[in-house]
Amino acid sequence: MIYRVVLLGVFALALFSFAPLCSEAQEVGVEKEIQQMVGENYLYAIDFLFFKRLAEGALRLSETDQPNIYRAELIGRTLGVASWLSGDRTQTYTSVMELTPDGSLRSIEHTSRIVKRKWGKWRDRGRHHRYDYTQGIVFEEKTKEGVVSSRKERKIPDGQQPVDMLTAFYNLRAGIYGPLARGAQFLIPTYSGKGFSNIAVKVLTVVQQAKQDFFPSHGLLLSVTLDPEVFDTDSGNLYFWFDDAGIPERGIVEDLIGMGDVRGSLVEEDL
Repeated sequence: MIYRVVLLGVFALALFSFAPLCSEAQEVGVEKEIQQMVGENYLYAIDFLFFKRLAEGALRLSETDQPNIYRAELIGRTLGVASWLSGDRTQTYTSVMELTPDGSLRSIEHTSRIVKRKWGKWRDRGRHHRYDYTQGIVFEEKTKEGVVSSRKERKIPDGQQPVDMLTAFYNLRAGIYGPLARGAQFLIPTYSGKGFSNIAVKVLTVVQQAKQDFFPSHGLLLSVTLDPEVFDTDSGNLYFWFDDAGIPERGIVEDLIGMGDVRGSLVEEDL
């Protein structure tokens, strides 16, 4: 179960990062345009109980060679003994996104991939989603060792524009769903292997934040609930905290199957 820590901690720390106003009790996050976030590169260390640097991961956003098309990557790998136990596991999420005229991003493609060694042989498993808003369909493919093993398509519900989790992250930072004010709540349409659902985001109040012992009282703390299938958790609940400069410093993934709560911290940033 240790290998599952890799991207969970990274996601908990980095997803929905933003730059809040600097004050003792921050109330509203400052919005950033997509172009302002290009080039960000965060590195995280993942810990569990008394085990330190069990895994590491990175989150970055870059431009492609096509106008208004961006690529986001969330990459994690196990380290040391955890790497040996997990078969040198590397897990990657990649999103290709299009900037629309209203300033929001919409998903073009989203790929998740797991590469690890098992019984001396390398295994490569993946899932690819292609979003076709014109036809109103999400196309899904599963792959094994680079070969497509299954295909399906799902009709997008009327009135919705689902996005993958990384596209949701950058849209949230840009204020597309509304200002990140204490007490604010958002439901972001998304798609997973189980079908269409919502990413639920809540910006905690000062009182609610004070009840979370792992996080300081200043800065801003968010609670996020995903489809539990995405990261193999019992609840799908995540917490992540941003310091007064808007840097995502700490995070918790709750109820990781077989392990419980996992904590992570920022170790390096390249902005």
